[in-house]
Amino acid sequence: MRDRSTQPFTLTLEPVTGCNLRCRYCYTNNSSTHVMDRDTLTTALQKGIEYALEEGFDEIHILWHGGEPLLAGVEFFQFALDRIDELAAGVVCRHFIQTNGLLVDDSYCGLFSQYGFEVGLSLDGPADLHDHMRKSHRGNGTHAEVIESLNRLERNGLKPGFCMVASRIGLGHEDRIYQFFRNLGYGFGVNQMIPPFADPTSRKYLFKAGEYGHFLCRLFDIWTATETNRVNVAPLDLFIQGLLTGETSLCQQQPTCVGLSLCVKADGRVLLCNRGQQPVLGNIAERSVGEMFQTEFCRKLQQREKQLSACRSCRDRPICHGGCPQLAMDISGTWAAPDPFCRDYRAIWGHMRRHGIDSQLKRAV
Repeated sequence: MRDRSTQPFTLTLEPVTGCNLRCRYCYTNNSSTHVMDRDTLTTALQKGIEYALEEGFDEIHILWHGGEPLLAGVEFFQFALDRIDELAAGVVCRHFIQTNGLLVDDSYCGLFSQYGFEVGLSLDGPADLHDHMRKSHRGNGTHAEVIESLNRLERNGLKPGFCMVASRIGLGHEDRIYQFFRNLGYGFGVNQMIPPFADPTSRKYLFKAGEYGHFLCRLFDIWTATETNRVNVAPLDLFIQGLLTGETSLCQQQPTCVGLSLCVKADGRVLLCNRGQQPVLGNIAERSVGEMFQTEFCRKLQQREKQLSACRSCRDRPICHGGCPQLAMDISGTWAAPDPFCRDYRAIWGHMRRHGIDSQLKRAV
């Protein structure tokens, strides 16, 4: 058994494969409407929680993702939460859900409030930027509907977080993006666009080499120059944490994700990460979580950092560890490559260092 970890075990559940939107950068399969059946759900919860308890984790994070997870329905989530109460006695379980918000109603708000869900809304900033990328099946923008969902959550006493997908369309609009969320009164997280699974024509929106780093540097300058009503920006806050302490809680910059996280798809397929489609470690109905972490792929992945010769002399290796293997696979076509955004990370870390990590940076977080 490992020592009780300061890091939680993350169990990601994808209750629904499909989605009610047609975002330009979507990497899921929108043609499927498959919903996880109750047996698969129960098995996933039982085996995931059992593994976390056996390995000595003090806390389990259950991340509900998709697709659009709310398509599963309130009854699905109530069933799941009842099972979790039975299975996870004695361990802290925190729930996180990422949703486009269009299906949020008072019933969901009541459920989120009762069980302490941390709700993440997908929102790409100002209406023109958001609506260009995040469209309904009919091709309409969805910004106004997300804002209405925010209002509904607030009326029910809930304060969501926000996640935006950064792409080339946002270049030059960093100030508008930051001020939009600042005016809302909420911090936000930034995820860079990755090659789309569903719509290859969206490739033109991908950042070119170095552009994501420039985007983050400009966002950092705007963020730290804010004297009043500053809102938090992730991952800039976690990058600062890494520079100040020598370690970060970002999943994609850990020595390995093997043994720390697992994703169960709606059909029972198991992957390390919900952002990818491969490799499949097995089916949750057929193997234990521990067995899947012992597969040949997982054993090789645990040695990945040591084999990245390009990273050996890098000053940022202790806070990067070669970066995300899933991104390496998605963009470079191999898990054995460094994170393809290495240049961008080094740009923002260097920019932060030049601004002094002992004064301005500490004040920013």
